[in-house]
Formats: sequence, structure tokens, C-alpha cells
Amino acid sequence: MKTVRVHRNPGCRRCARYARMHQRLDWLGRVEDSAQSPFERPMRMGEVAVRDLRDGCLHAGADGIALLARQVPAYWPLLPLMVIPAVRRAIERDVAGNCGDTCML
Repeated sequence: MKTVRVHRNPGCRRCARYARMHQRLDWLGRVEDSAQSPFERPMRMGEVAVRDLRDGCLHAGADGIALLARQVPAYWPLLPLMVIPAVRRAIERDVAGNCGDTCML
């Protein structure tokens, strides 16, 4: 049963690569990928948002990535690191949607 939907920009190659990685590591089948924006505007290149399908809440930034990590057992060892402020800031920067040329790699 799908529990989260990861929203990403359809034109971002880096985001598509991450989506494929999530699918490969998701042996419990909990993660759904979506190239549709959950916002009233198009998603920026590199921007990621995660919707909890159980309650409908939308999570962005480090909170969204932490929600995703809780659903994929392969990511569970990373969860304790996500409370470290420097790690949270790095995650926020990575999924904020201002990746510039790195989205084209």
C-alpha cells in the first residue's frame, strides 16, 4: 500500500534519477512518484515535496525527506542524522528548488 507520494519537477533529470533510486530501494511498495505539482504553481527545478497519503498532509524540505525516509527501510539508518541542524540545512538547500545547472546532470 502506498503511503507517500513524492512530487518532483518533470523536467529535472536529477529528480528523476532520485525517483528511480527511491523506487529501487522501496521493497515495501510505499512510495509513489508524481511529476505533477501539488501547488498552484509549477514546481521549480530540483524542488521536492512529499504528500502523506494517509492524512493528505504535504511536507516540503527536510520534513518531507524525513517522511520519505521513514517509509523506506533502506533509509532508516539516516533518520538519526536528520535531527542534526547542519544536515537539515543541507537537505533544505538540496530540495528547495534552486539547483541551477545541477538539475541537468
